[in-house]
Amino acid sequence: MTVASPSGRQDRNDRPVRSFASYTPRWQRFQTQAGSTAGKNPTGKENAPTGGSNKSSSSSSTVRSSEQKVVPYQRQYSHVYAHRLAALKDRCWRALNRLPEGGSGGVKSVDRIIELKEDQLSAVVGTIVVESASGADGEEHVYYNDNDGDDEDRRLHPDAICRSGDQLFLEDESGRVAIRFVDDHRSPTNAKPRKSRTRHGYQYCTGVVVGVRGTVDDRGMMHVRDVADPALDPPERVGPGSGGSPRLLLVSSLLCGDPGVSSMPRDLLVSYLQGHLCDPDAETVARVVLAGSGPGAADPAAGLRELDLWGLQVTRTAGVPLDILPSATDPTTRNWPQRPLHSSLLPHTLRVDHGKGADPMARTTPNPYEASIGNRLVLGTDGLNVRDLQKHVLSPPVGNTGGGNGTVDPPEAEPARGPEPLTELEALERTLRWGHVCPSAPSSAAIGMVPSGDPMAMGRKSKTPSLYFCGNCEEGFATKLMKHDEDGGGEATTRLVCVPKFSETGEAVLVDLNTLEVELLRFKADT
Repeated sequence: MTVASPSGRQDRNDRPVRSFASYTPRWQRFQTQAGSTAGKNPTGKENAPTGGSNKSSSSSSTVRSSEQKVVPYQRQYSHVYAHRLAALKDRCWRALNRLPEGGSGGVKSVDRIIELKEDQLSAVVGTIVVESASGADGEEHVYYNDNDGDDEDRRLHPDAICRSGDQLFLEDESGRVAIRFVDDHRSPTNAKPRKSRTRHGYQYCTGVVVGVRGTVDDRGMMHVRDVADPALDPPERVGPGSGGSPRLLLVSSLLCGDPGVSSMPRDLLVSYLQGHLCDPDAETVARVVLAGSGPGAADPAAGLRELDLWGLQVTRTAGVPLDILPSATDPTTRNWPQRPLHSSLLPHTLRVDHGKGADPMARTTPNPYEASIGNRLVLGTDGLNVRDLQKHVLSPPVGNTGGGNGTVDPPEAEPARGPEPLTELEALERTLRWGHVCPSAPSSAAIGMVPSGDPMAMGRKSKTPSLYFCGNCEEGFATKLMKHDEDGGGEATTRLVCVPKFSETGEAVLVDLNTLEVELLRFKADT
């Protein structure tokens, strides 16, 4: 749908009532701040209170106490991986138990990697660790090369860091074992070959929790024939939201204040929400989510002023609630989960009407974002998790179609291609199937020290979202309806959405919260 400049305005008395959707923030787990050390300083003693009625405390002492309470730099990241494994282990076992039995001797379930035995078909759950042969001690870890007959350690794609000599390990709290993916006919304990999708080491990155099934040889290498991703519970089926047919508008990368970005598409978006463009769908927008990069990075101060004005127009003149996610270029913490933008940066947008008892029209949220909107669980990010995963994971090459169906002669067949980078939509789907918002963290993507564990793991207490989005997508708009067929999921689905850069395309995404149908809006000025 293309929305051009309006030729006329709709009378205010003729405007229909806006749709309403219930709203409950669910991002509290992304705002965990050193809960286990909240009342102690690095020496173990209790800290004096820094808030409340103690207004005589100096700002410097408040900063020091805040640093002691929130940033425990003395901790390492091992507890993050331990918590991630504990959160996803049960789900991996559920997926492993659904696999058909293999071999005449059956499969032995092993709780810890150290308990694996040679020549015994076993199933175990652990965290994948990728070690490169280019490292200082990498040579002693490389048992086999994933490319038969090619001993050269080379980069598999210029846009990724994957190498042909990378070695994968499966690790838990007891130890690790080197793994190699094999076809069924190459498995020493499998008597009957069956159809199987060949896997490669470059399809995984450090930090992914999976269940595997295979056999350990006399050299300590585990020949893996089956891999099970964590089983996700299907999203809960919900009824229609209250107040008509509510829709959620997703937009990202406004880049307000950037001298190279026109403000006309943003003004048209506001006019659309105000009902000035005579589009009946505008009244169904129950909430707007800005998925990162609201202010431009060229002049942050000017960008924040323009974003504040834009947010004021959306919330006050159009009457649409607004959620604002931060991103890597915004003035907030760089490590994930990112903290919300401070209220002083957007004073007009975040102005609270005291005494009315109503929910605020605008909120600054952490990144990642999670909320129940219209009884649908919505999860999303600014896109950093997707872009980082694309550097570490590749997609296997498409099979050579030449000469296979008789339509193309063998001499004219295309040469075999190497692995290709994941698309943004494929990377977004991988994060959901692996049960983690940013699986490449903390080995690649920077995350903050969270002593309580890994808040981005979709573990026992986390529910599968009905809508999962990422913003600032370089490849433009893309969407997919991912079905959940396991464990009687029936027709339950998750809508995946890649939100394009509004500053470059003028495009926003409209999602129906009842049906999960998606519509692309494009705002441009007539010339």
